[in-house]
Amino acid sequence: MNLRLLTASLISLILIIILSITFLSEDVSVHSTKESPSIKKAIELILNIQSARRGEHLDYLESVVSQHARLKANKSETFYIEFLKGYIASANNQFDLAEKHFNHAQQYIYPALPSHVLSRFYYERSYIEIEQDQYERSKLSYQNAENLFNSNQDYSRAFISISLGRTYDLAHVEQGSLLSIQQAQKTLEFAQKIKFPEMENVYFILGLSYWNNNQTILGIDFKLKALNIYIEKKQYSDIVYTLTDIGIDYLFLKNYDEAIRQLTQALEYQNKNNNTEPDEAYYIVYKLYSAYLQINDMENAKYYLDEAARLLRIQKDSIVKENFQTNQLLLEAEYLSITGKAKEALMLLTQANERHKNGLSNSFYHFDVTLYNTYGKVYNHLGLYDDSIYHHTLAKKEIQQRKLFYLEDETYFYLYDAYQKQKDYQKAALYLAKSHAVKTKQLNDNNQAQTQFLLHSFDNKKKENRILQLERNASKIMFFSGFLLCILIVIAAFARILMNKNKEINALNLKLHDLSLTDGLTAVPNRRALELHLLENKQDLTVRSVMMIDIDYFKKYNDTYGHKKGDEALIAVAKALKESCKENDFLTRFGGEEFIIVMKNTNKAESIQMAEKIQACITSLCIPHESSDVSSFITLSIGITTYSVNKDDKANNEKAIIEADKALYYSKNKGRNQSNHFYDI
Repeated sequence: MNLRLLTASLISLILIIILSITFLSEDVSVHSTKESPSIKKAIELILNIQSARRGEHLDYLESVVSQHARLKANKSETFYIEFLKGYIASANNQFDLAEKHFNHAQQYIYPALPSHVLSRFYYERSYIEIEQDQYERSKLSYQNAENLFNSNQDYSRAFISISLGRTYDLAHVEQGSLLSIQQAQKTLEFAQKIKFPEMENVYFILGLSYWNNNQTILGIDFKLKALNIYIEKKQYSDIVYTLTDIGIDYLFLKNYDEAIRQLTQALEYQNKNNNTEPDEAYYIVYKLYSAYLQINDMENAKYYLDEAARLLRIQKDSIVKENFQTNQLLLEAEYLSITGKAKEALMLLTQANERHKNGLSNSFYHFDVTLYNTYGKVYNHLGLYDDSIYHHTLAKKEIQQRKLFYLEDETYFYLYDAYQKQKDYQKAALYLAKSHAVKTKQLNDNNQAQTQFLLHSFDNKKKENRILQLERNASKIMFFSGFLLCILIVIAAFARILMNKNKEINALNLKLHDLSLTDGLTAVPNRRALELHLLENKQDLTVRSVMMIDIDYFKKYNDTYGHKKGDEALIAVAKALKESCKENDFLTRFGGEEFIIVMKNTNKAESIQMAEKIQACITSLCIPHESSDVSSFITLSIGITTYSVNKDDKANNEKAIIEADKALYYSKNKGRNQSNHFYDI
C-alpha cells in the first residue's frame, strides 16, 4: 500500500513539474533558455515593431548580430541570428541578401521554436517575396504564418500584428487594392470579435491601407479614430506618429493650412513626450518646411529648414543620421534653387544623389522622385531645359510604376513649365492638359471618397443595429424579418435619395473645382488660379499693372500673438484688399503673408493711386502689432510694375511678377510701410 502511495505521489510530482514548465513557458515570448539575453531582446523588438514602422532599432539589432559574429552558436541561436540578419537586410531594402539569410535560417528551425516567433519569421519572408514581385510565393509564406494560429493558442496580439502587416503590404502590390481591403476587413472583424484591447493599432493600419488605395477620407477617418484612443490613453509617442501621418496626408492633398496645423500639434506633443524617438522631431520639422515652401512662406520655410539641420546635428542613431543627412542635402538644395542659387544647389544635389545610390536615404519612401524633380527644377533655373525634362520624366516614370497618385499633378506641371520655356508649345500644352486632367480626377476621387465614406458609415450602422436587434429578439423571428424589411426600405430610400442628389453632386463637383483654385484660409484665389488668370484673360487688354503686397514683420506678429491670431489677421487683410479692388481686378494669396493684385487696363499712375488707397484702408483697420519696427499697427509694403500686353505674343507674366517682387523688396529695404513702382527705383 505504501509502495502504491509512493508511486502515485511520484507520478503526481512529475505531472506538477511538467505542467509548471509548460505554464511558465507560455509566459515567455522567446521560450528557449539556450539563447543569450541580447538575442531574446532583439527578437522581442522585432515582434513588437509594426510593419508600417519596419526599420526601427536597427542600430541595436546590428550590434547584437555583431556581438555574436565570432562566437560559436548553437542550433537555436543560429536560427535567431540569421533571422535578425535577414530582417536587417530587408529593412535596408536589400531583399536578395535578406532572402539568403532567411533560407539559411529555415534550415535551423527546431520543434521547440515558439509558434508566434516562427509565424513572424514566415510573415517577414512573405514581405520580402512581395518586394521581389513573387506574389504567389509570398501568398504561401503568409499562409504558413497564419496556419500556426489556432483556437488553443492565446496569441491574438501576434496574429493581429501579422494580419495588419499583410494588409499594409498588399496595398503596395500591383492590383492589390481589393486584396488589401479584404485583409483589412478580416483583421477588423477578428479584433472586434475577441474585443482586442488595442483597437487603436488596428484602426491606424486600416487608415494606412485605405489611404494607399486612394480612399483618402476613409483612411483619415480611421487614423482619427486611432488618434482619439491614443490621446485617451496618453500614448504620446503614438499621438506624435499619428498626427504626423495625418499631417502628411493633408500635405499630399494640398490642404497646406490643415497640414501645418496637424504637424504643429505633433511637434507640441513631441516636445511634451520625453520618450519620443529623437528622429521623429526631425521628420515633423522637415514636413513643416515642405508645407511652408508650398505656400511660398519662405521665412517660415527657412526657419524649419534650420531647425531640421539642428535636430540632425544632435541625432545619435548613426544609421538614422546618415539617412537624414542625405535628405537634408536635398532640402537645402531645393531651398537654394528657389532663392536663385542654382549652381550651389546642383553641388548639394550631386552629394545627395551619390549617398542615395549607396542606400543612404531609406527613411524616405519617395526620396528618388523628389530628387529627380529637384534636379529638374534646378536645371530649369539654369536654363538647361533638356536636362530638366529628362529628370522630370524619370520622376514621372517612378510615379506611374509605384502609383504615387498624390505626386502626379506637380510633376506634370514641372514638365509643362520646362517645355514652355523650351518653346515646345505642343508638348507644353500636352502636359498642361495632363496636369488639369489629374486635378479633375482628384476632385472626382474626393467626391467618390466622400460617397464611399458615407456608404461605409451607413453599412457599419446597419450592422450594429442588426446585431443589437438579434441580441434583444433572438427568439422572435418576426421581429428579425421586420428588421430586414426595414433595412431594405432604408436602402431603397437611400438609393432614391442618391438619384435625386445627382444635380447637387454635379454642383458639388463644380464647387470642388472652385475650391482647388481658392486659398483655404482667406477664401481668395490661390497661386494656381493666378497662373490660369494670367494665361487665359488677355481679351481686349492693352496694359496690365501687377502689385505684390507683403504684411510687414508678420513672423514677429505670429510669435507675439500666436498662429490663430495670425490667421485672423490674414483673413482681415485679404477682406480689406478685396474690398479695395475694382471690379476687373484679380486678387490672389501668393503664399504666406504675400498677396498679388493684377489690375486690368491700369497704367502706372492709376496703379500708384490704387496702392495709396490700399495703404489707407489697412491703416483704418487698426490691427495692433506691438512687435512691428515701423508702427504699432499692421502695415503693408508694396511693389508695383506696369507692362504692355501684346495680343499676338504671350505676355511675359513671369517677368512682371519678378519686377513687382523687386519693387517690393525695395520698399522693404527702404523702411517698409510704403509702396514703390519698379520704374521709379
